[in-house]
Amino acid sequence: MATLSTLYKSSKEKLEDNFGVDYVIHYEIPAKEKDEAEGAFTQLILELTNIGLATEVRAGEKSSLLVFLKAASEKYLKSHAYKARLQDWLHGVRLAAPDKDVAKYFEEEPVSEAERLRLIYLLITKPKNEGGAGISPQSGTWKYVQSVFPLHNHAFNRAWIKEWSTKYILDDSDITKIRDKFGEKVALYFAFLQAYFKFLVFPAAFGFGTWLLIGSFSWLYAIANSLWTVVFFEYWKQKEADLAVQWGVKGVSRIQHRRPEFQFDRETEDPVTGEIVKVYSPVKRLKTQLLQVPFAITCAVVLGFLISIAYSIEIFISEVYNGPGKSVLVFTPTVVLTLGVPTLSTLLTKVAHKLTDMENYETQDGKYTFYLRETSSPS
Repeated sequence: MATLSTLYKSSKEKLEDNFGVDYVIHYEIPAKEKDEAEGAFTQLILELTNIGLATEVRAGEKSSLLVFLKAASEKYLKSHAYKARLQDWLHGVRLAAPDKDVAKYFEEEPVSEAERLRLIYLLITKPKNEGGAGISPQSGTWKYVQSVFPLHNHAFNRAWIKEWSTKYILDDSDITKIRDKFGEKVALYFAFLQAYFKFLVFPAAFGFGTWLLIGSFSWLYAIANSLWTVVFFEYWKQKEADLAVQWGVKGVSRIQHRRPEFQFDRETEDPVTGEIVKVYSPVKRLKTQLLQVPFAITCAVVLGFLISIAYSIEIFISEVYNGPGKSVLVFTPTVVLTLGVPTLSTLLTKVAHKLTDMENYETQDGKYTFYLRETSSPS
């Protein structure tokens, strides 16, 4: 079995790159299921080794183990990166096919840290028939696997925080650094916040001006604010598309990744391609989806009741109550909403997540598209 210790050169390099660790698997061994858990652990290490990952095990807290992972060979990792980029080109995400001269190609377009982590995570979680280990935390054979996570790069974090603390606005190079380090999703989030922050200058300044000149309530400000939202929305749509093209991820949703948790009812042959396809009954999924109806009603009733209570308290204190402590009691509705809404939203979101898992989607995109639709309800 390959070990991580053979892959490092100096203690300084180890500290700067988190000892070269790409991912860590947190594995729990319950005392009552020790034999079964140890057998599954042996299988875990074999599966990880078979997909080209070097492993090293350390004791965790109490009865848990920590499995440190790293690509055993940079050449092997680049071969997966090449295949992934070729797949992107075949699906129309990339405009040009990767150069056949692999060594020269990766000198010009090296594998970023975000791409490296994404590729290794896919290797860990993809089904075996697609070249992965098929490891799904807290599910089936892998019920003792609690989580799979990368480590923080503390040296990078310190340098990043120090650099950002000296500026108010991020430039394109900062967004590119985020993209290379954490991936396109996180970079898009920061790019959105940057654009939103800049655009908020206008409604803030215009609102302050109308408050001084017109008063607290202004139809002019309402109209200007409505037009501002339309302009910002259209601007961000264009900006998001530009960034997607620039980063080579436009249309990436066409590439679907199968979920290792997917449970199929039967296998059938695709009439077009002849490929064996795993099928889950749409009737069973529809029955589970119908549970969203009472769930959505429950969300509306629970959160609506909480908001009604808060507004009732506010009206009572501001319009009826004239006793002692009124200046302090006026903050009661704010306290009720601040404590109640996040708590209830967290609970209802967990229920929504469970219901989505029960619907047994074949791909990750299928699951999260429906999950986002659920969590955009009153919860």
